[in-house]
Amino acid sequence: MKKIFYILGFAGIAAVSSCKKEQKSGLDENNINKIAPNGFGYKTSKDVSLSLQLLTNNNQPVAGAVVSVYTTANTNPGASIFKGVTDANGNLKATLNVNASSTQLIIDPSYIGLMHNVKANINNNAITAVIGGKSGYSGDIVADAINNMPGKSSGFSNGVGILGLSGTDYVYPSPYTATADAVVNNSTYALALGRPVYLEATPDVIDNSLLSYVNASLPETQSVNNVHPEYLTSSAVSNINVTATADVWITYVSEGASYQSTLAYYTYPTGNPPTQTSGGTSAGGIDQVTMVFPNASGIGSGGGLRSGDKVKLGTFNAGTTIAFVLLQNSWTGSGINLAAQGFYSDSQLNPESTSALRKHSIVLYDDVHKLYLFGFEDTNRESPAANPNGYVSDNDFNDIVFYASANPIAGISNSGIPPIDKAGDSDGDGVLDVYDAFPNDATRAYIYCYPSPTTFAQLAFEDNWPAKGDYDMNDLVVNYRYTFIANAQTQIVTMQGDFNIAAAGASFKNGFGLQLPFDASTVKSVTGQKTISNYIQFASSGVEAGQSKAVIIPFDNHEALLRNPDNSYYVNTLNAKDKLQSATASVLVTFNSPVPSSGLSISSFNPFVISNMRRGYEIHLPGFSATDKANAALFTTGDDASLVAGRKTYTSRENWPWALSFSDTSFNYPLETINITDAYPHFADWAASNGTSFLDWYNNLTSGYRVSSNIYSK
Repeated sequence: MKKIFYILGFAGIAAVSSCKKEQKSGLDENNINKIAPNGFGYKTSKDVSLSLQLLTNNNQPVAGAVVSVYTTANTNPGASIFKGVTDANGNLKATLNVNASSTQLIIDPSYIGLMHNVKANINNNAITAVIGGKSGYSGDIVADAINNMPGKSSGFSNGVGILGLSGTDYVYPSPYTATADAVVNNSTYALALGRPVYLEATPDVIDNSLLSYVNASLPETQSVNNVHPEYLTSSAVSNINVTATADVWITYVSEGASYQSTLAYYTYPTGNPPTQTSGGTSAGGIDQVTMVFPNASGIGSGGGLRSGDKVKLGTFNAGTTIAFVLLQNSWTGSGINLAAQGFYSDSQLNPESTSALRKHSIVLYDDVHKLYLFGFEDTNRESPAANPNGYVSDNDFNDIVFYASANPIAGISNSGIPPIDKAGDSDGDGVLDVYDAFPNDATRAYIYCYPSPTTFAQLAFEDNWPAKGDYDMNDLVVNYRYTFIANAQTQIVTMQGDFNIAAAGASFKNGFGLQLPFDASTVKSVTGQKTISNYIQFASSGVEAGQSKAVIIPFDNHEALLRNPDNSYYVNTLNAKDKLQSATASVLVTFNSPVPSSGLSISSFNPFVISNMRRGYEIHLPGFSATDKANAALFTTGDDASLVAGRKTYTSRENWPWALSFSDTSFNYPLETINITDAYPHFADWAASNGTSFLDWYNNLTSGYRVSSNIYSK
């Protein structure tokens, strides 16, 4: 409330309060200048229903996997808009709130053996998907693009060179001599996928127990330096040392990289490793490099491999060492770029300047499944500039994960090879310790934030309801972030709301409340509310007294968080005044019993302003209901036309709202007294279209979307 009070003062307040209720059911709808059709809800975000299932390669459910969901704009670790844990059937269901213009989301199971950072299309406000299983993926999943760099293909277009002492040969397994005959090219697997024709007919089954071991040993995005530093010691063996004649196979498990790299192997007499990568044996170099996986990427991730796909390397005699090389992002879509940067299991051959950083592979012995697990790091660990796209190594050593098996298994020495981590779950909640934010507390498993741990969502209010204001939407602008702590059943144990004020462009002293979508009795305690004006009554738990649903009051007067030093009105809405920083109200809500995350979907939260500390004057988003404390007699008085002729609650006869909600802070509110349509020309177009056009009216920075001179920008 502001400009109207320059003239009316407190008499005007009394007039609004005492005006008689007008019956608007007889409005002449044809003679009203409406900004939007009746019933428009002014939603800049939408709910998306997620139904996800995770499966092993033999269609068994993957339980206890922590799944993160991201917007396509930010997939940085910690920026997830939702986290959940798959149940015993591998299922995860959730309701997500995203920008209304969103067409895709990123789903990351963060579980080795499954696709990572998977794009999924939003269809009819829903995502239904399977990640894993015999088919690799299904539903709304969008497969990654395949490398297409034909100009970089070299080495296999016209066969290969002959073996010799003065050069290193790069070959496919005999009898294949070129990509054209070594790679599948049919209606199921196009040549561009790089799937080898020499795979074993029957793939391996990779069961849940093996996957749990793999994930405990090489957890996604977690540095091995921190999780298992013993894997990186100078004494840890990184190759296969054959001690008795044995057949050896390599089985693909998964890849966690954005590159489409090639995996190959080479051999030498044990104890006599090569001293350089080229030049042949006469120069102390590698004699022959044989391709295992031309494109070591999975189905849906730019490749054609499925978890469990298996290649027989051959039969090897005692005294043979089998070593590996990863050719970084070398698959071109039609062949292999042999000039690509290579990383070797023999660390002395790698490009980094220190021995600690030269290690690029880890091998672990699994005495339960009788195999040797390998993990590769596919980026230069010292010089990001040497990597495509300048990627920085995360040192998780799971960019390509495979294992070696043998007949007999005793034909491979396990001397110097660390044992695999057998999947600790200290608190027994079903979530591996490495993915559990609270590994010793079975009541808590993970944390997620909305909209992210480092950003805020925003609410903008006009405070003169039921009368119209100037629609500069800056009477109270509140930034907020919610932090949820959940258990392994995807139930919320606690939530914290962090609230600060971006602007208070009003003469009113406004409070702010939040109605949660469950009974007040659900809440055990509320702490951190900032109250200075003594007009709110609280129950012993800290929720507002006299409410059937749980209502918290982050602040009862905006001056508890933000005020001008000279006590003048209009904070952060006039360029002539200094910009002030708000304090934060961090409100912690603890529940008597964990509540389902579906019951805490962001769209079901009901924020509101308490106008000028008058408890009965609540201002909500369009379409939301008032709380039990609101004065219901105010509806359809003044300019309010709530529920008249199909209108939403808290909209005017011209269908203007008194509040707007944004999933980020990209809405820069107008200057004092500037109508929102004069700052954002397409706001009216968006409203008139019933929200189908100009969904980006507030966050599009191209010409014609903003009038910068009318927007507060300090």
